[in-house]
Amino acid sequence: MASDMAAMSSPVRAAVAGALAGRACAGPGHRVFRRWLLILCALASTAAGPAAHAGEPAPVTLLYNAHVFTAEPDAPYAQAVAIQGQRILAVGALAAVERAAGPQARRVDLHGKFLMPGMIDAHAHPIWGGLTLVMPNFPDTNDAIPDLVAFVAGALDRKQGLLGDVLVVYGVDIGYWTQAAQIDAALSSGRFAQQAIVLFGSDGHTAWANRRARERAGITTAFLEALAPQERRYYGYDHAFVADGFLVDAGKTRIERSLPPYPAQTMLAAGRAAVHYFNGLGITAWLDAQAAGVVGGDLPLQAGDPGFLPVYRDLALRGELTAHVAAYPVIRPDSGISQLDEVQALQKQFAGITDLSIPGLKVFADGVVEFPSQTAALSRPYRNNGRLVAPLFQAAPFAALVTEADRRGLIVHIHAIGDEAVKESLDAFAAARQADPAGRLPHTLTHAQFVDPQDISRFAPLRVIAALQLLWAVADPSTNEVVKPYIDPGIYRTMYPARALLEAGTVIAGASDWPVSTADPFAAMYQAQVRDGPQGVLFADQRMPRLAMLYAYTRNAARVLDRADEIGSLAPGKRADLVLVDRDLLTVSTQEFKDAKVEWTMFGGRVVYGSGP
Repeated sequence: MASDMAAMSSPVRAAVAGALAGRACAGPGHRVFRRWLLILCALASTAAGPAAHAGEPAPVTLLYNAHVFTAEPDAPYAQAVAIQGQRILAVGALAAVERAAGPQARRVDLHGKFLMPGMIDAHAHPIWGGLTLVMPNFPDTNDAIPDLVAFVAGALDRKQGLLGDVLVVYGVDIGYWTQAAQIDAALSSGRFAQQAIVLFGSDGHTAWANRRARERAGITTAFLEALAPQERRYYGYDHAFVADGFLVDAGKTRIERSLPPYPAQTMLAAGRAAVHYFNGLGITAWLDAQAAGVVGGDLPLQAGDPGFLPVYRDLALRGELTAHVAAYPVIRPDSGISQLDEVQALQKQFAGITDLSIPGLKVFADGVVEFPSQTAALSRPYRNNGRLVAPLFQAAPFAALVTEADRRGLIVHIHAIGDEAVKESLDAFAAARQADPAGRLPHTLTHAQFVDPQDISRFAPLRVIAALQLLWAVADPSTNEVVKPYIDPGIYRTMYPARALLEAGTVIAGASDWPVSTADPFAAMYQAQVRDGPQGVLFADQRMPRLAMLYAYTRNAARVLDRADEIGSLAPGKRADLVLVDRDLLTVSTQEFKDAKVEWTMFGGRVVYGSGP
């Protein structure tokens, strides 16, 4: 069909373009016809390309002499791609693409490099990550308190990272939290005694606040004594209920609520930095896993507090949102069905913004497993304290909420770390599928750090996608020293069971959780293949095939965003989101794969990173 379109005369092209203009190309349409509509939209774009005059088709660019990975399972490899306007015109063998492109096409020799779809991150926190790029970010992982103190002192001297009169620092390695009392002794006395200081952990769930900042937030001995035991677990304190500054989930939320708001220009700079960072990694779409609401969902979502959504809107209005963003607000599930109304109110409030959508909602089933946080819901108690942590929702009401969300067309994206959290999340998805056996919404479970072997086989029949952060599948202190000694050995053995999920038919999508760790897809795909680290190999039987990871960061991740008919693979009619990589990712050695570099990134036919065609 692409060659048929290429053969049309200019008047016919213009007529079809006019007929397809407007909502026909952007709207959802009926799924049976949507793929054909997109192919015709490739033709429609010829009347509106930036280089075309009114009524004339945009020029065609032919990209050839490349190793092309299409991420289309029926035809995964090609020799050439032709693009026109914002869409792909043809993909396939060089001779066929040349015919579709026509004799006037501009030819670009890619010199044997690797051309692939724009990559997609199925779970990230880009605006928060952008803040780590424009605010002080402490990168050291040696857990040495003098280094941390020196960094804080330097930021204070330079007046960097001040929100009002509070000094805020991002990216602190969670290994520091085992020394919370020592940090408190250093940063709550001397020159810091009257200076409020808040440090945010690299995991996104933890923080630390000095005495001055705690006093402002009301985190006192009397406050801690008055809390129920299950609520105190979000705070670090000694036997006399004297806080040491450590905060996790609900405690982190409390300190965040005490901070002055970020200036609008800081938030815009953070958003802009995030977009540039992702584009530089070949990423042209992502799922923002906390676009509104709070980490942990310990406060109800309110449409009147839209979080980071205005940042995306402002970037879009400025023409700077060079990515497709699926934004997911975080709800508090135990607040009931009314939380879905808040999500839908946000959908209406931010409707019609180019490349921004709100397809559904995010839920936290639990927290994190690492010591000293230990808020992940495991099926057996933590070995150091005998505590059994339950999921953050009641099973029956949550199943009803997920079922209602599915009925309303809202995708549910669940954070689940512990094996018990995974099991009860799957139970909720099962209730939704039972209510609508034909339901096709791409509900997703992210992280899945520990999965009961009996639950491995449940993902595929329930059509639940696993969005995995396999950069974390590494044998080092993050998996051994702060996890292994504290949990049941049988649960530990199920850590990041990617290959088992794959072989059970689960759709696996690639995700980073940036800024918890780098968003570099090549680093994550490499680690998924090797699973090694300074302390050996983390379960070699769970190593992933390279091709599976390429699909994870393209076609499968597009399914998570519910946009696989437009992005995530190279096919006629789809968006011209392309990445050129400096080496053939399918044939280089594993070590060479790790060092792959993006030459240029194209979004909707326009180069947004590097020097492209």
